[in-house]
Amino acid sequence: MSISKILPLFTLAVVVPVYAATIIANNAGALPGTAEDLTGLSPTEIVGTLPDTTDALLGVNMFKIDIANSEEFSAITIGSAFGIPDTELFLFDSSGLGVYMNDDIDGGNTLSCLPSVIANPCSSPRPVDIGPLGAGVYYLAITRSSNLPLSVSGDIFTIFNFTDVVGPDLTMGGNDPVTNWDGGAFTTPDTDLVNYDIVLTGTTPEPATWIMTGAACALLGILRSIKASQSRE
Repeated sequence: MSISKILPLFTLAVVVPVYAATIIANNAGALPGTAEDLTGLSPTEIVGTLPDTTDALLGVNMFKIDIANSEEFSAITIGSAFGIPDTELFLFDSSGLGVYMNDDIDGGNTLSCLPSVIANPCSSPRPVDIGPLGAGVYYLAITRSSNLPLSVSGDIFTIFNFTDVVGPDLTMGGNDPVTNWDGGAFTTPDTDLVNYDIVLTGTTPEPATWIMTGAACALLGILRSIKASQSRE
C-alpha cells in the first residue's frame, strides 16, 4: 500500500470524534462491589431513580467512573420532573476511601454539588486539599439527605453545616473504605419524588487524548492492512 493511500485513511481515523454519554442508571448498588461500572463510557450526565425509603442500601446509587481531569471534575444534581428535592453527593477513591461530599448547594438549594477547581458550577469553591488528587477510577454515589456512609471505624464524613463541602473525617471512620450506610433520611409525604439527574465535568478525555487514540487505532489498522496485502503477494 502506497503512502498516498495511507495518509487519507490516517487523517479520517484521527478526526473521528468520540462523544460522551448520558447514562440511565441500571441496577446501581450502594457499595463499590455492587456499583454500576461506567468506566470507559465518559459520562457527562447520569439520570436515575431512588426509592423513597429509609433502607440504608436501597436508597443509594453508586457508580464506578473514570476521572480524566481531577481539577475539572465536578458533579451537580439538577432539577428534574418528579425530582428528589434533597440529595447528597459523595466521591470515593478506587479503594473506597472517602474523597469529598456535599449535602446542600447553598441555603436556598437542597440539591448537591461537588466542586471543581476550574469552571466550578457550585456555589462553594473546592476547599484546599479536598477532592480527587489525580486522574483514575473513582466511585460517585448519590442518596437522599441525610443517609451517610460508614466504614468499619464509624462515620466517614462529619457535617457541621449542610452547605459545607467536606473531606473524610480522619478522627472518625475516614481512614477506612465505605462498607455501609447509616440509613438516615428526612421523611417526606412526596413518595413519588424519586428521580435524579447528575451533570458531570472532568470525566471526558482532552481532545488531544482522543486524537492520539485515533492515531494509534489508525496506524494499527494500516499496519494490519499492509501485512495482509504482503501476505497475498
